[in-house]
Amino acid sequence: MVKRSTLVKISLLIIEFTSLPLLLLAFIYLLSGYQMLNPSIRVIPEYRRIHVNKFLRILAIILVCLHSMGGLIFLVERSVRRDVLREIMEAAIVIGLIMLMLFFSLIEMML
Repeated sequence: MVKRSTLVKISLLIIEFTSLPLLLLAFIYLLSGYQMLNPSIRVIPEYRRIHVNKFLRILAIILVCLHSMGGLIFLVERSVRRDVLREIMEAAIVIGLIMLMLFFSLIEMML
């Protein structure tokens, strides 16, 4: 198994590396969504094409799952004291979020 300090460092790195791209994607989706509701707003050209872009949706799914995984593992490492319970929770987090990421990615690929 991975040492606790190494796992916390990896989790923090995942959180740091995914936070800015997630913020940028959320901002783009928010602006393009407002433009779809009110076309008189002219902020993003080709806003419909950007808002329904399959690559951006899959990227958002992957980034959200990675960010969630890093954050939840970090919270578990900080708050759960029992080693066995902590390892079970970490495994459940990793397995659950990987399954969610695969599920949503498969849905996006089928659309």
